[in-house]
Amino acid sequence: LKRVDRASEYALSEAFSLQKSRYPQRPWRPVTSLETAERLQDHREACEEAQELLSKWMKSKLQLELSDGEEEVDSVLQEEPPAAPPKYEHFDDLCSYLECEMESSSVQKYLQHLLQSEVVNCGIAKHLRLEEIKEKKKLADPRVIMELRHKQVKENRMRHQKALELQRQKESLKKAILSEARLQAQEEDRRKALQAKKEEEEIQREMVKLRKEMAEKKHTVAKVWRMEGKRQKNPQKLSMQEVSVTVSPPLVLKREEQGEEKQRRTQELLRRIHTSKQRCLQRHFSAWLKVILERRIKMGKARALADWRCQLKALRAWRNYTWAQKVEQETQQLEVHLQDQNRKTQLAVEHNQRRLLRCCFLAWQRWSRAETEKRELQINRVQTKRKMEQLLEAVSLGKGGDRPLEVNKPGTAEVNIHQDLQHDKKQLDQTRDQSSWDVVHTSHFCRNPKFTWEITIRHAALSAQDQAMYKNQIATVLQQFQALSPNTSPAYGSRFEHRHAFQQRVIEEQRQQLQKQQELILKLQENQKLSRDKEETAQATAVTQTFNNSVSQTREEEQSRCKNTTPLSPPDSHGPENTRAAMQGRRPSSCLTSPHPILKGMEERAIQRAEQKRKLEEAKQRKTEEKLAQLKAEQEARQRKEAEEKEAQREKRREERRQQKLKELEKQRRLEKEQQLQKKARDHYEKVLLIKLGILPWKRLREQAKENLVVAQRHHSLGLQRKCLVTWLQNTQQSLREKMARADDFHSHMLLRWGFGNWLKYKDYLSTQEERADTFHTVYLMRKYFWAWFDHIMEEKRALWERLKIATEHSNKRLKLNTFKAWRQYPLLMKKEREREERRNQLRRRVAEILPNFQT
Repeated sequence: LKRVDRASEYALSEAFSLQKSRYPQRPWRPVTSLETAERLQDHREACEEAQELLSKWMKSKLQLELSDGEEEVDSVLQEEPPAAPPKYEHFDDLCSYLECEMESSSVQKYLQHLLQSEVVNCGIAKHLRLEEIKEKKKLADPRVIMELRHKQVKENRMRHQKALELQRQKESLKKAILSEARLQAQEEDRRKALQAKKEEEEIQREMVKLRKEMAEKKHTVAKVWRMEGKRQKNPQKLSMQEVSVTVSPPLVLKREEQGEEKQRRTQELLRRIHTSKQRCLQRHFSAWLKVILERRIKMGKARALADWRCQLKALRAWRNYTWAQKVEQETQQLEVHLQDQNRKTQLAVEHNQRRLLRCCFLAWQRWSRAETEKRELQINRVQTKRKMEQLLEAVSLGKGGDRPLEVNKPGTAEVNIHQDLQHDKKQLDQTRDQSSWDVVHTSHFCRNPKFTWEITIRHAALSAQDQAMYKNQIATVLQQFQALSPNTSPAYGSRFEHRHAFQQRVIEEQRQQLQKQQELILKLQENQKLSRDKEETAQATAVTQTFNNSVSQTREEEQSRCKNTTPLSPPDSHGPENTRAAMQGRRPSSCLTSPHPILKGMEERAIQRAEQKRKLEEAKQRKTEEKLAQLKAEQEARQRKEAEEKEAQREKRREERRQQKLKELEKQRRLEKEQQLQKKARDHYEKVLLIKLGILPWKRLREQAKENLVVAQRHHSLGLQRKCLVTWLQNTQQSLREKMARADDFHSHMLLRWGFGNWLKYKDYLSTQEERADTFHTVYLMRKYFWAWFDHIMEEKRALWERLKIATEHSNKRLKLNTFKAWRQYPLLMKKEREREERRNQLRRRVAEILPNFQT
């Protein structure tokens, strides 16, 4: 059936794959829309599961109504007997046969439709008739035709909407029926599960009851056995007492033997009955347990299969849902990521453009500032040079009324020069700040310093030789510390020290060495700073000396000029002291002799360095004092540890001595115990020898004599029984054999009857199942073919509707053209009508002129 269904589905999909149907809810239609093999397989499995569920539901619900259903199916088959399809061995042959049948049926239906359909539409025919009768009749109003056309369109639309509503109602009914079927199937599954649970609970209850009964039976049997054992022990004790006191007569012995035999027989019978009952119970219980286990296995398999199917459906649905959600999330994330990336790229491009513009603008601004400052400096320098030249010329010449005044007032000129120099210094400080900024940001503005205020740390850096010298000093100091460290470190693994303490000590020594190395590095760094400062001061002093030399030369020249200009001065004024005093008296306000601001800064820096040195030395002293205190504390701690270790060793020795004493005491106790046990063993050995060699052999002889008597009596009784009961045993065995043979024959006969009856029932069941399968197959095929035919009809209707639309559009266009033509011809017709009216009027006038007026 499954193969036939698949073949029919494949044939229908191949036949109607190019057409688009409006009913995608059929069981075979989604096969055409699926593209991948995985989805196709999933769909097939889902269809198979749905068919199985529906078949189960139909079987469970329609068991009581089988006769009515079969009669209805037979009536349907009698009314519409379908042609039995030929059987094919190969799937390709069947597909080709189905394709041929579908092609032939579709061709025949299309031909019938063409034969039944009208070749010319009613509207076209009417239009043709109107064209023929156009000359005779007047043209109709186009408004009426348009209104009629609108009404037809509305009616067609309403019909289409009604058809769609009917289709939707049918689909909703189908969905409701399917949902009801699913709910009923689920309810049946639940009911079956509840029944299975109830059966399991009943089985467990019965098992508990059986176990309780078995335990009670065991308990009762054990009680019986105990009572019998007690009864057997009591007569044996009495017999032993009688034997020990006096010898019993032979009659008493016979009675006792008979009683013992009776008890033994009863015990054997009880044992046989008990064993037979247990075997019977075991057989019944094993058979019942097998049946229960088989049912449980079947129920478990069915439950596992149903659970697996439900889980598979849920997993597939969940997988599809998660895949769809994941795809949506990924698409959203991609969209957000792309939007964010585009936004970031735009912002980055804008920011980069702004940054480049800002950098270019700043570079241009710096360059313009530097150029303007350079020009201002050059202008200022040129002005100062001119002023100095003018002053020197004025001092050297000293002629006229104005010149002596300038010579007599050199302080004012020097004050002006000093003011100019200070102004130049301020400008140069500004240029220095700007040049440092330019050095940091731009490399092409760097140049060698020409003045003291242009010197920086970069210019005062150490040379390669100085760096190599300082590196050699550091290496020598480190080597000294490395040479000192092995001498100070103690030997590893000393006798009275623990490894952990030794490791801590080594770590502390290493820390001290690192601290010393860090201090040396700090000292060397300070030395480097001092050397740099010294070099800066040397450079500054050299510059100031050159400046002072130039100033002193100018002073000497001025003094010589002044001497030459003032010959009436006293002779004492030629000395150096008088000249100095005179110069100091003349120039009290001059600032050339005052110390340079760079020298002041250097002195302040030297004072600060001295204070820092003093602070560092104080900190070093504090550190050394703290280190000494730490060393003292460590030494005290070590001494304490050594004292504690010595005390611990003494305590260990005391403990060892005490334990040795305890061990000696325990050894003494063990020796005493062994001696006592040996004494007890000797006494026991003597007693055992007395018992075994004296009393026990005599008791054994007595018991053996009694046993021999019992054996003889038993042998005598057994011989008598054998003689009397052999014949009875043979007869009973023969009767049992005959009965067993009859029972076997009857059992085989019953088995044959049961098997033959079951075979007949199975044959009837197979025939009924085949008939049902055939009917179901025919109905299913007819349903599929009807669906296919319905789809084909709908496709043809859709094609007809499209053709009707095209025809109506064509007719509308043609009507419009005719109306336009009529509208164009309308004025000509009106002219013709007017001419006709004029002719009629003329004829009327002529007739009136010809005929007399009888009224007057």
